[in-house]
Amino acid sequence: MRERKNTTHAIILARGNSKGIKNKNLVKIKNKPLIYWSIIKAIKSKNIDYTWVSSDSKKILNKSAKFGAKIIERPKKLSTDKSLSELSWIHAINHIKKNYKIKTAVAIQPTSPIRSKNDFDHLILN
Repeated sequence: MRERKNTTHAIILARGNSKGIKNKNLVKIKNKPLIYWSIIKAIKSKNIDYTWVSSDSKKILNKSAKFGAKIIERPKKLSTDKSLSELSWIHAINHIKKNYKIKTAVAIQPTSPIRSKNDFDHLILN
C-alpha cells in the first residue's frame, strides 16, 4: 500500500568495499558497528519518519535491518571508488518514491557517528 502523507526520510549510504578501511561501516565502536549509531539516532528522531540504508553489501544491509532500518540494495555500478554519491542518492530516492511520498530527504553520513540525541530534531523543521 502506498504511503499517503508527506514524510521525512533519512538515507544512509554505506558502501561495502571501502578503499581505506575494509567494511568500515561494520567496524565496532563501543561494541556496536559504526553504522548502528547513525541508524539509531535517525530512528529516535521525532522528525524522521523512515530510516533507510543503501548498500551493495548484504552484510551491511542485514545488520541495518536488524537495527530497524529499511534497506535498499544498491547496484554495484553505484558502489565503486569512482561512483558519484549523487547518483546513489538519486537511486535511493527513486526507490523510496515507489511506495512513499517524500517531503524531506536527509543525508546522514555513517562515518560521523558523534551526534547528540536531539541533533536531527533541531535541524529538521516539519
